[in-house]
Amino acid sequence: MSTTEDRPLLLRGGAFFESESRTFVRGDVLCVDGRIAALGEVEAPEGAEAIDCAGEYLIPGLIDCHVHISSSGDAAELTPGQRLSLARRAWHTAEHARATLAGGITTVRDLGAADRLNIDLAKATEAGEVEGPRVVAVGMGVTMSGGHGHGFIAREADGPDEVRKAVREEIRAGAEAIKLFASGGVLTPGVNPRSPSFTREELTAGVEEATKAFRTVAAHAQSTEGIKNAVVAGVSSIEHGVWLDEEAIEMMIERGTYLVPTLTAPYHIAHGADAGIPEYAVKKGQMVLDDHFASYERALAAGVKVAMGTDQGTPLNRPGENAQEAVRMADHGLSAGAALLAATGWAADLLRLDEETGRLRVGLAADIVRLNEDPLTDIRCLTRPGAIAGVVRGGRSVGSTGGTV
Repeated sequence: MSTTEDRPLLLRGGAFFESESRTFVRGDVLCVDGRIAALGEVEAPEGAEAIDCAGEYLIPGLIDCHVHISSSGDAAELTPGQRLSLARRAWHTAEHARATLAGGITTVRDLGAADRLNIDLAKATEAGEVEGPRVVAVGMGVTMSGGHGHGFIAREADGPDEVRKAVREEIRAGAEAIKLFASGGVLTPGVNPRSPSFTREELTAGVEEATKAFRTVAAHAQSTEGIKNAVVAGVSSIEHGVWLDEEAIEMMIERGTYLVPTLTAPYHIAHGADAGIPEYAVKKGQMVLDDHFASYERALAAGVKVAMGTDQGTPLNRPGENAQEAVRMADHGLSAGAALLAATGWAADLLRLDEETGRLRVGLAADIVRLNEDPLTDIRCLTRPGAIAGVVRGGRSVGSTGGTV
């Protein structure tokens, strides 16, 4: 006997987002075996679950290319002595995954988790043991001794050979992507965001190891020199890109390097003194904020490829609220249609998931968000829980109330 999970799903009477034209097209969406089987005027198979989507706008499931889903976004997590046990953090991670999915995010790339909880979460969501998004996990990032992220979301390595070994060991542990740290950052005490970290030779070694194993590489890179080192080394994406100069932008365009700006992270940190964020972090957040937004705007104007990433898990940057990044990307230069693509199709391209998800196309995974407002008219609707009529992940309607036809 078939169940809701394995029978066809028909989303009837709505309008679906056509990525190439950046418009909505009236029509049905039929999902079979977790895939989009038909678009347009569709006759439902017998026994299909049908949901009336009249008046709704159907978009691809959102993709967040930079999360730390095991973290809650609570400022207290940065306070010494507040780190929970592994068992409790695992339980919270599962709750964060559910909240993320409910917010319309059906795919994430997790760029660092203590104890590699992100790899375990990826396995659990794939097996259906935890309800959450598809997870592309790096395990732990790789940083220099004393570098940004050390002791929590990153392991330390020094010299090309140690970096190679660290990348190999993360892949052995199950990492589907790799993260390298090319500069300092905001949240690590005593580390200056303007300072480079790994040398170009160290970064190149890490990229070579990842590339031969068919993994993409994300580089935490805020300083100008760190950005250039990472781009020359061949990383897939620059995360943050706070101090991009003209040469760095030209290098990224020449090599096709993506920028994942994570505008949301410094915005909350810089304004979070009253929330209990440590003073050192607030000061550094304030130091980077204006330059960060300006760099992003220059990169857009020049034609750098972009994809959405929130750095969710940083203070006040909570699971399920990820879509606020698409709004900030639009507020600072993207059209609503382009911002939607940055959070869907372009993000899938970066993660090399374009043959799996990111667009509403026959044969791709049926990852869909149902909206009762038009995001091309008001991109902010993505951030309003009341605007989300439903979420479909792999052809299964989360919390479905549909009937059978």
